[in-house]
Amino acid sequence: MYELTKNQYKTIWLRTEDATTDSERIKFTFDKLPLIKIIGEKNILKINSITLSGDGLSSAPGHNWVIKLGNVKFNQTLYFNSDKDTTPTIAMINYDQNNSVQTGNLSFQIEKQDINQIILYITTHSGTATHGAIKNNQSINFHIGLVVCEYME
Repeated sequence: MYELTKNQYKTIWLRTEDATTDSERIKFTFDKLPLIKIIGEKNILKINSITLSGDGLSSAPGHNWVIKLGNVKFNQTLYFNSDKDTTPTIAMINYDQNNSVQTGNLSFQIEKQDINQIILYITTHSGTATHGAIKNNQSINFHIGLVVCEYME
C-alpha cells in the first residue's frame, strides 16, 4: 500500500526551442537538464500540460500530434503500445481551431534512475506524409509539463 503522505512530485518543463533537433523537427534532445533523481519504489510519469507556439502555430489545428518519450527507463512489462513501436507514447493530442488541446490521460511507470537527458519524438500526418513540429517551413514549438509521482514504501 502506498501512503499519500509519502508521495513526492517532480515537475519537468520541456520547451522544444531549448532542445537540439533534426531538420524535420521530429527528434528533440534535451541535453541541458539538471540531474533528475527518480527514487520511488513506484514512479508514475504523465503529462501535466501542453501548449503550442511559434510561427507555424496557425498551421497546427486539424492535426493529430503524437508525442513519444526516449532515453527514460520504463517498466516494459506494464507498457503496451498498439503502434508496435517500443518508444512509449506519452501524449496524443489534437490542437483545434479554438487553440485548445484535447488529450487522453496517458501515464506509465518509470524505473528508478538518474535522468540528465530526455528525448521527445513529435509527429503528425498531412495526408500520407509524416512530419514533425514544422508546417509550411514554419516551426511549431511545444511546451510540455511532465509530472513524476514517486511513491515511497
